[in-house]
Amino acid sequence: MATHILTVDRTTFKTHLNYMFIGTGKDGAAHQQGALIDILGIREGDNIIFYVMNCGFFGIFKAVGNVFYDYNSYLGHHPQYLNDFLGNKTLTYRMSIEPSEVFENPISEWDMMENPELILDQSIYNLQWSWIFKKLNASRGCLSIDNYEYELFYNILSNGNIQLENGLNYDLINDKIEYLNNNLAYLQDCKAIIPVSNERILKIHRESDLRRLFTAKAGDLEILDQVLNIEENGNINYIANEVLCSFSERKIDLVFGTDQNKCLLIELKNEFIFDNKIYNQLKEYARWISAYKLDYQEIIPILIIKEPREVAKRANGKYYKYLSQEDKDHNQTSPWYNTISEQINDAKILLAEEGINKLQDLKVYTFKTDNDSNLVSFEEV
Repeated sequence: MATHILTVDRTTFKTHLNYMFIGTGKDGAAHQQGALIDILGIREGDNIIFYVMNCGFFGIFKAVGNVFYDYNSYLGHHPQYLNDFLGNKTLTYRMSIEPSEVFENPISEWDMMENPELILDQSIYNLQWSWIFKKLNASRGCLSIDNYEYELFYNILSNGNIQLENGLNYDLINDKIEYLNNNLAYLQDCKAIIPVSNERILKIHRESDLRRLFTAKAGDLEILDQVLNIEENGNINYIANEVLCSFSERKIDLVFGTDQNKCLLIELKNEFIFDNKIYNQLKEYARWISAYKLDYQEIIPILIIKEPREVAKRANGKYYKYLSQEDKDHNQTSPWYNTISEQINDAKILLAEEGINKLQDLKVYTFKTDNDSNLVSFEEV
């Protein structure tokens, strides 16, 4: 079970409590791929925490059902449902919530992140690193934190706080959550389940489509098990999209945790490519996880790149696996393909020699699509 923090203001938070839902999006845009990918990482039963700007952190709620579109956004109409109550905030992608352990008072940002008296053992290992890095890049309002950071959060939130009775809904009054339990409810007619059918989500046109696929379907789609290896690595219980891993705002595409305390670091490319930037992203994030996320027993770096175009159609073709049909018949691959393959093999050796604790061998996969951009298969390199 993962935990997700939704950034809101006082106006939107009150509406979330009254109508028991969460939402994300981009103001001024009906649809935004990054926000959609973020919320698709939430699974039913995951913990939901709210960060109310200039106030503090509130919780704890639980995700219910599936992600849905705001009905009017789905139809291309405006304004969105509950627009007036939300202060014209664009929240296209939404999900229902219910109470889990709802506490009356918030945790201030100071107490959760910076107060040395509340940092366990006053240790850098017990800082809220996910939130610290999120503050460096506040472009989106949905953040996933791992189980250990959630435990740190819970211990601070629950200490001396008042747990409210579970009810149908709540209210925000004087910066405190109050039990409401009235007849306000999100209209079912204003929900439209996001069409994440396999037929649609398996179409890969760009790199973000890969992130959307893995975020939405990890653990639920057999073809992805060719990469995630659920049987060996364990069930996915933590999904984070475009994760910051340094004060220089270095990102990695996906970080997955499993119930066997393994961490999958996944970098995605919608082309057949390898370079020093990709290598350094995997290396530096693995180094950081190894140093600061001590619960993980294994760190598994994974690179997924697109299968190259197979046969050059013209005599001067260069960026193909084979430069002619004759070359393909004799399995004589192109110099460009050979160079990248050699770089990948060298990287596997170099990464193993970095001496990063708990780091496993680099796994590299190519993915193949058909003429209609449908994902067909993965193959380990």
